[in-house]
Amino acid sequence: MSASPNPNIKHIVVLMMENRSFDHLLGYLMTGNINIDGIADNLYSNPDADGEPHRTVSGAAYQGQLIADPGHDVDDVYFQMYGVPFGSPAGEPTMSGFAQSYQQMGGDPQSVMYCFTPAQLPNTAALARAYAVCDRWFSSVPGPTLPNRAFAHFGTSFGRVDMSPVYFANQPNIYSRLKAAGAQGKIYYYAPWSGTMGLTFLLNSQSQFFGLWGDFQDDCKKNRLPQYSFVEPPYYDNGAVIAGDQHPDHNVQAGDNFIRQVYEAVRSNPDTWHSTLLLVVWDEHGGIFDHVAPPAVAHTDGFTSTAPPFGFDRYGVRVPALVISPYMSAGKVDNTLYEHASIPATATAQFIGDPLAKAPFAREQYANTFLGLLEDIAPRDDQPDWSAQPAALSADAVSRAAAPAAQLHIDHVNEVHQALTAVNPQMAAQMDPTAVKTEGDASAFVAKAMAVLHPQAGQATAEGTGQ
Repeated sequence: MSASPNPNIKHIVVLMMENRSFDHLLGYLMTGNINIDGIADNLYSNPDADGEPHRTVSGAAYQGQLIADPGHDVDDVYFQMYGVPFGSPAGEPTMSGFAQSYQQMGGDPQSVMYCFTPAQLPNTAALARAYAVCDRWFSSVPGPTLPNRAFAHFGTSFGRVDMSPVYFANQPNIYSRLKAAGAQGKIYYYAPWSGTMGLTFLLNSQSQFFGLWGDFQDDCKKNRLPQYSFVEPPYYDNGAVIAGDQHPDHNVQAGDNFIRQVYEAVRSNPDTWHSTLLLVVWDEHGGIFDHVAPPAVAHTDGFTSTAPPFGFDRYGVRVPALVISPYMSAGKVDNTLYEHASIPATATAQFIGDPLAKAPFAREQYANTFLGLLEDIAPRDDQPDWSAQPAALSADAVSRAAAPAAQLHIDHVNEVHQALTAVNPQMAAQMDPTAVKTEGDASAFVAKAMAVLHPQAGQATAEGTGQ
């Protein structure tokens, strides 16, 4: 799709959420828009280990249904996509192994087949109806969070599919590339106690690329956003703030509310709104069912993984994606193939130049941009239909602070500890990541490390989410 810059757009904003599939969050929108490749009750099924079918149905719970985190490492996703163990010969993905994969994790195999109705996610659904749904956006890697987020920031994961960010250091990222072109990019993470996922390495020498959630709100209100903004949700429960990333088993309604808050921040100044293109996307499917088989990668970038072996020749599972701008008509459904390399490709096309010439790696060079969704129309100032809003966060919003830390949070702790070791080895030696047992422990550990890694961020006040 078009890689030509749009004269109306001065700002691109990306909000990346965590670990939910397209069918799980947006599939039931098909009941109101037949152009969306979604789902209905009993339309698809997966067998469990005994061959019993588990069907797609509504009834997903905001919290408490995915106590065991569904598997989403490369071997897990291979089984989910092909229905056979990792390394076994397979043809095209059958999308038949999700229920059994979760059963092997100790979960109820039906749990990964439940999906949300639009009424359960009124903010996300309202934005989907008012702007554009992309129903062919695939995660870049059939694997976990960090390599998928790497594609968003670098256009590649440099041949890695694991959860260590160390290999990102000193690589050309979209922020440094924008700076070299005379533009600015910034990552807005929620608060020091939430941290930034997979980008702590930048804090050592590139702190100009960072702000907090409160800074984002202020920059929107004063129409001083940089050309490119990447927004991160709160990754932990903290006092009155409920984690809004939607990673299992965080409260999905809290994430639905946070999506609206990002949108309303952009809408807080008409000049900001009239010059902004907003993308809301999820990093990977988190082990939850989706029926669309990921296609093969047409343009690989030459990187391969040996442990585990993977040629980066197949996209990961489909994820939800919404593109929002005043320069598009309502109810659009885009069937264009996108992946996370489309994110830096779009920023490159808009603010640097043609990705074929200006992007460093083939995946980004050939990725479709979402600039083609913009129309030559007067900017729309109508509001989405926010009707049927719940009065408050659902009663099942249980704090996870005392819950065992998820693997994502253990990885986050190890990441910031590695970065701290490089900056302040004496302090790092006094902090023991193996002592982190709960999500509250992880958040406290991250906050302590971030105070050293990025001290100026602590001077800003992160506003609450109003959840």
